[in-house]
Amino acid sequence: MEISGLWISLSVRISLFLLLWAGASAFNLDTKNVLRKNGDPGSLFGFSLALHRQLQPVDKRILLIGAPRAKALSNQGANITGGLYSCEITTHSDDCNRIEFDNDADMRVESKENQWMGVTVQSQGPGGKIVTCAHRYQRRLFVNTPQESRDITGRCYVLSQDFSIDGQSDEDGGNWKFCEGRARGHERFGACQQGLAATFTKDYHYVIFGAPGAYNWKGIVRVEQKNNTLLEMGFYDDGPYEVGDESRLDPELVPVPANSYLGFSLDSGHNITEKGKLIVVSGAPRANHSGAVVLLRKEGEVSTMLSPEYVLEGPGLASSFGYDVAVVDLNGDGWQDIVVGAPQFFQRDGEVGGAVYVYINKAGKWSAVVPTRLNGTKDSMFGLAVDNIGDINLDSYEDIAVGAPYADAGSGRVYIYHGSAYGINTKPAQILEGRPHGINMFGYSLAGNMDLDDNSYPDLAIGSLSDAVFVYRARPVISIKKEIKVTPKEIDLTKKTCGNSICLNVEVCFTYKANPVTYNPKLTISYMLETESQRRKQGLHSRVSFLDKKPTDQDFQSTGTLDLRGQNKKSCHKVKLRLQENIKDKLRAIPIEVSCAIESARRGKSPTSLPELLPVLDSNIPSKTTTEVNFLKEGCGSDNICQSNLQLQYRFCYRESNQDIFPPLPMENDIAVVSLSDQKDIALEVTVKNRNGDDAHEAKLMGWFGDSLSYSGFRSQKATDKHVICAANQNGSQVDCELGNPFKRDSEVTFYIILSTARISLHTTEVEVDLQLETTSLQGGLERVRAKAKVVIELLLSVQGVAKPSQVYFGGNVRGESAIKSEEEVGSLIEYEFRVMNLGKPLKSYGTASINIQWPKEGALGKWLLYLVKITSKGLEQITCSPENEINPNGLIEGSTFSRRKRQVDPSRTSEGRKISLFTDKRKYKTLSCAGDVKCVDIKCPLQGLDSSAHIVLRSRLWNTTFLEDYASYNYLDLIVKASISLDVSAKNIVLKNPETQVRLTIFPENTVAHYGGVPWWIILVAVLAGILMLALLVLLLWKCGFFKRAQKEQYDAAYHKAEIHAQPSDTDKLSTEA
Repeated sequence: MEISGLWISLSVRISLFLLLWAGASAFNLDTKNVLRKNGDPGSLFGFSLALHRQLQPVDKRILLIGAPRAKALSNQGANITGGLYSCEITTHSDDCNRIEFDNDADMRVESKENQWMGVTVQSQGPGGKIVTCAHRYQRRLFVNTPQESRDITGRCYVLSQDFSIDGQSDEDGGNWKFCEGRARGHERFGACQQGLAATFTKDYHYVIFGAPGAYNWKGIVRVEQKNNTLLEMGFYDDGPYEVGDESRLDPELVPVPANSYLGFSLDSGHNITEKGKLIVVSGAPRANHSGAVVLLRKEGEVSTMLSPEYVLEGPGLASSFGYDVAVVDLNGDGWQDIVVGAPQFFQRDGEVGGAVYVYINKAGKWSAVVPTRLNGTKDSMFGLAVDNIGDINLDSYEDIAVGAPYADAGSGRVYIYHGSAYGINTKPAQILEGRPHGINMFGYSLAGNMDLDDNSYPDLAIGSLSDAVFVYRARPVISIKKEIKVTPKEIDLTKKTCGNSICLNVEVCFTYKANPVTYNPKLTISYMLETESQRRKQGLHSRVSFLDKKPTDQDFQSTGTLDLRGQNKKSCHKVKLRLQENIKDKLRAIPIEVSCAIESARRGKSPTSLPELLPVLDSNIPSKTTTEVNFLKEGCGSDNICQSNLQLQYRFCYRESNQDIFPPLPMENDIAVVSLSDQKDIALEVTVKNRNGDDAHEAKLMGWFGDSLSYSGFRSQKATDKHVICAANQNGSQVDCELGNPFKRDSEVTFYIILSTARISLHTTEVEVDLQLETTSLQGGLERVRAKAKVVIELLLSVQGVAKPSQVYFGGNVRGESAIKSEEEVGSLIEYEFRVMNLGKPLKSYGTASINIQWPKEGALGKWLLYLVKITSKGLEQITCSPENEINPNGLIEGSTFSRRKRQVDPSRTSEGRKISLFTDKRKYKTLSCAGDVKCVDIKCPLQGLDSSAHIVLRSRLWNTTFLEDYASYNYLDLIVKASISLDVSAKNIVLKNPETQVRLTIFPENTVAHYGGVPWWIILVAVLAGILMLALLVLLLWKCGFFKRAQKEQYDAAYHKAEIHAQPSDTDKLSTEA
C-alpha cells in the first residue's frame, strides 16, 4: 500500500531539519552535577520526555522517557514497537525501568510492528494521569488475503499516576483510538496517525489529541473528557470536540488546506483570548507551504465542534512554522503568551537559520500583536523544540527553553530565555551544550516546569537522539545587597586626619535575600574591595591605598570572607584608606567598589540524596556596588552653594600645514564651509567663560561627533590654558574635556578640539557636533548645543595644456578636400598635450574623471580649421574618447610626427615674413574661439585608471586651404582650445580645484602670402611729389654745372689740337746731369 508523506517523514525525523546558533553565559541551571539516564542503543530513548509527580502510594518525582524504537514486549507479536520508561531522580544512569502495558496483540486486526509507542508522553500533573501514544499503530483488514490492507490510525494509552491501568476507570487503558472504525483511505481517516501530539489541559479536565494525517493530511485536533473523579466533582461529560465536527466529520470545516499537518504540536490555556476560556493551540507546520498555528475554541456545550478563533500565519516559505508550540505567561500579566518554533526558517542575506516567534498577548487582541523573533544560525534546527519550563529563577516570570539539536556541528544546544515585565529577554540567559556529554542531537526534546529535587526551583530534562537523557537541576538564586559607607563623606585637603596624611574609614556590609523565604542557609562569601579601577586601566596609580590589607593584596585591594547567617541578616567589615601624597588630580571623585562571590552554603539535612547545589547570584543584580568620595568644594558663595555661570562659544577652524595654527573656516550663509582635499583634520575652537559666577566644580565640556567625524586630539590656545584635559571614548565619537576643578570665577579658556575627517564620505553634506557644558555646581540652562558645518569635498584634480608648436604658419597652394589623402597634405602639424594631475586621494572612491575638450573643428563658413587625427595617452589604462567619428573622420593616412612639408616653413627662414612695413599703422589679427563664430565639437575622454597624473595628446593638422582662402589678409591669428575636468558622480558636494585650462595657438601666414596693403593714399602722394621735387633739384644742379651746355665743332678741334708749353732744363742742369 502507499505510505503517506507524513508517515515517512516521521520515521526519519532525525534528519529532516538543520540549523546553528551561538550562545551566552551560564546562569542557574547547574552544569557540574548533571544527571544522566541511558537507554538501549537504537531505541530513540529520549525522543519524548515528561516530568511526573506520583502522590500515591508514595510521593516521588519521576522522569518519563519515550523510546519509540524500543524492542517489543513478549506478547506484542512484533520485533520493534517502542515503549515508555520511568526513571528515578538519582545519580545512577542505568536505573530506568520500562513501564509494561500494551503487552498483547490480535494479529487478525492489528499490527504493532514499528508502531512508535512513546512518540509522545505527557503528565497531567501531581497525582494525575499519564498519556502516551503510538501514532503508527495499524489496523489490519483481510489479513493473509490478497485484499489485505492496513490503516495507520494511531492509538494512545492513559495510565494512572502509578503507571497502572485501572479497570474501573473510563480513562485508563488503550481505548483512545477515535480514528478506528471511521471511513478509510487517506482522504478520510485511513492515515489518521492519532497521537503524534497529545496533552492535557491545565485544569486536568480534558485530554487533547492531534491526528495530522486525517482528511488528506489536513489534520484534526480532538478534545475528550472521561474522568469519573471530575464527574463526582460536578464536571459533566461535555465532549468530545473535534475539528471538522465530531458528529458531522466534515473536512470542509478544517481551517487549513490539505497537507498542513494540523495537530502536529499541541498546547492549551484558559487566558489566551478571554479570561477563563479554554483555547487549544495547535501547530500546522506545512499549512500554505510555510506553516501556521491555529487557536481553537469549543463552539458550546451542545456542539461537538472545535472552531478556529484566530490563525497565526507562518513567516516564510518552508519555515515549518508551528513545528512546536508552547503556552506561557512571560510578562506575568495573567494573559498567556504563545511561543512558536519555525526550525526551517532562513534568510538568504545572512546566516539566520531557524527561528522562534514569541507572541506577547495584548489582552486577547491577537490582531494587534507583532511577534518578537529569536534567530538561530545556519544548520542548527533552532526551534525544533520549545517548552514552558516554568519560573526557573523564581523572579515571578515564566521562562522558556529552545532546542537546537543540530547546533555545534550536530552535538546540539539548548537555549534558556527569561521572561520579564516587558515580555521576553531576547538574549539567552544560559546555553546548555551537548558536546561535553559526547552525544549528538542534544536538545531534540524538552520537559520542565517541575521541581525534581525539592528545592522549590523547577528543573529541566533534555533529550537527544543518542539514547541519552540529561536532567539539569536549577540552583537557588540569591541576591546579595552590598553597602559601602565612607567617613568622612568629603575629603578636606586642609585637614590631616591620619598623622601627616588624610585617612578614610570604610565599612562594607552584606545581606542576602532569596526565594522561597524558607530557603535560609548559612552562606560564606568572599569579597573584594577595590579603588579606582577605571583609573588603573588607564595606567594611572590609585590615589588611595588600603592600610589593613593582606600581604597578598595589592595597595588598591582588600579581600576577605564573611559569614551570612540567614536571609536579611547583616554582616559588616571595616577597613581604612589613606590618601596618597601630592596627588595632582583633585577633580574626579575617588570610586570605591565591592564585589562578592559565594564560597559555600550550609543548611539542614537535604530533602533528597542528590548532591547539594551551591546557590548562584542573581544575574539581574550588578556584580559590583560602587560609591564615590568627593573632594570638598571651594570658591562657593556664603551659602556654600556654588552657582556658576558657564558660557560657551565655538567656531569651526582648519589646521594650517600640520601646525598648531587654526584660522577660521570661510562662511556661507552664516554656516562654516569645510572644504576637504588632502586635509585630514579640522578643528572646533571652543571658548568657555565663567563670568560673574561662583567656581564651577568638575566643569567639563562633552562633545559628540556623529558618524562623520572622530576625535583626533586637542590643543590649548595659551600656555595658561594647559589645565584643560580632553579624553575620548574608544571609537572617537565622544570626548570629555575637563576645564578645571574648580573652574574659577571669571575664568576664560579657549582650546581646539581637533577632529579627523577620515569618515566623511561622498554623501556627507554636513557635519554636526553636539556640545554640552556640565558642572556639579548649580547652574540651570546648560542645554546641548549643536554646531553645524557644510561639507564640500575639494578634489586636487587639475589640468594644464600646451600646443606643440605654439606658433605655426600657413601658405602654399589651395587644395580641395577630396584631393587630400594623407594628413601631411592638410597643413602644419600641431600636437595638443593636456596633463591631468591628481594630488589628492585616489579617484576610485569618488568616480570616474573625464577630460572634456572644446575642439575648434570648423570656421564660420563650415570649413575645416583643425583636423583631429588621433588621441593618445600616457599613464592611463586606456583612452577611448567620444564621439569617435570626430577623430580622423576622412580616414587620412597618418604621417611622421617629425616630417615637414615645403610650406611648413622653418621659422628661421621666415622671420622676415613676420616684418611689417614701417608705413603700416597697426597689425590685423583675429582670435578664433568657441565663444565666437568658430564651430566646435565637444570631445570627452574618460580617464580610466588615473592615479597621480596622465597625459592626453591630440594630434591634429592646421587645415591650410581654409586659412589661405579665409584668413590670408590677417597678420596673425590666435586659435583657442579649452579643456576641463569633470567627475561622473551623483554627490553634489564635490568640487574640483583647477578644473579648466585653455591653450592658445598663434598662426602666421608665410612670407609669400603676407600682404602689406592698406598703406594710406596720402603717403603714396607725398612720396610721388617728393620724388618729382628731388628730380627737379638734381636737374637744376646739373644745369648750373653746365651739364646741359653743348660745345661747337671749332671749339672742339682747337681744344683737341692745342700745343702745350713745358719747362726746359738750364745748361747748368744739363752739365750736372752729364757729370
